[in-house]
Amino acid sequence: MSKKPIKDLFFFLLVFLYPTVILFANTLNNITVHENSITVVFSNDLSARQVHQFILKSKSSRRYVFDFRPCRLSSVRLTEISKKRYPFFKSIRLSQYRKRTTRLVVELTGNYRLKYHRISNKIYIKIFRVPLRNRAQKSGKKSSIKGLFAAIGNIISMPTGSGQNQQKISTERGTQKRKISTSNKSSQESTGMKSSSGALKRRYRVIIDPGHGGRDSGATGGSRKYLEKRVVLQIALKVRRYLQSMGFEVYMTRSSDRYVKLRRRTIFANKKRGDVFVSIHANAVSRRSRKFSKAYGIETYFLQVTRNERAKRVAAMENSVVLDKKDRLSKNVILNSVLTGPKIVLSNKLAIDVQQGMLSKLRKRYRNIKDGGVRPAPFWVLVGAEMPAILVEVGYISNRWEKKRLLDPGYQDTLARGIAEGIARYLANREREFE
Repeated sequence: MSKKPIKDLFFFLLVFLYPTVILFANTLNNITVHENSITVVFSNDLSARQVHQFILKSKSSRRYVFDFRPCRLSSVRLTEISKKRYPFFKSIRLSQYRKRTTRLVVELTGNYRLKYHRISNKIYIKIFRVPLRNRAQKSGKKSSIKGLFAAIGNIISMPTGSGQNQQKISTERGTQKRKISTSNKSSQESTGMKSSSGALKRRYRVIIDPGHGGRDSGATGGSRKYLEKRVVLQIALKVRRYLQSMGFEVYMTRSSDRYVKLRRRTIFANKKRGDVFVSIHANAVSRRSRKFSKAYGIETYFLQVTRNERAKRVAAMENSVVLDKKDRLSKNVILNSVLTGPKIVLSNKLAIDVQQGMLSKLRKRYRNIKDGGVRPAPFWVLVGAEMPAILVEVGYISNRWEKKRLLDPGYQDTLARGIAEGIARYLANREREFE
């Protein structure tokens, strides 16, 4: 047999079969329904471009449509949903809508909404109840951060008789507002703190950790004007202000330009008995890298072993200030001994809520906000924390235009507000889980 027919056959297979392989590069393998969430699992990692979501509204319901493409549906089947157990579901449908498209339709009753988060090869869909609009919202007034947190508190399922308690709280809030003079701003803020903190059962402690400081400047953006230690401190102070206005008790590992050892940061958080630990940093890419000045986006990390090279690179850069290159063995032994702790799942949930909080706030005002995702990574600063702990990379200080945003007070304020709202939502969800 001559070589020419073999080449022709190979060419035929390449032309006609390759598109088919690419067409079904991903497969929807599994879908599970939990108490208030849906988890969709795929065979491969899913990019943001592969998820197309839109809403079809009616008076009695909302249909959330998810199109995954290119994607094919495996033999997975949806079990029948119990209306008694899940009263907010009207229906859930899963189908191979087109050759390239797998479609998921989630129909909810009118007073429920959903949000979704994409993490590698999974889509997490959270379902929550929306409280009735108050008079201020109907009149067209802008909602404040305090009002938003009160709404988050209303999402928590209340025990029997809670309606009366909630009405009593709102009545007391209205009485307090009438007594306050409009010229006395400090008095208004203190009243707002009491009202918003009343939405949760207790006053939570949040530990905010601005990365680096003092002799450790962190990443730089080409000049002394763009130093990571300054940017993250400015953002952290704004986060503290928002959290305090919500009624949280907030502690900072540093509130000025001073050096704090990494191991002292979680020791401080443990002594304060914090409920969550949030370390704020700015990302960067080496000048030698091809991605220098092009890489950008917001990322959130939680402590865990990972095979992802990008996460390893970011962690290695942040850890380099404390870890000796010669001491690799002891570093790995210590890290591996703590990376299987019980706080990993909770930290993952906290990371998801904070990441989503930042993205939702920034995308309302700014363009080109990239979702870098929620990732596991072995960050030394998170080692030893006895509470859910995450590390937020608020952007790339090595990027020529994102670093300018990171120094802009308005951008910092929006970013800080998103972090604070994400923390608040996580704690509200945690209370609901324990009820």
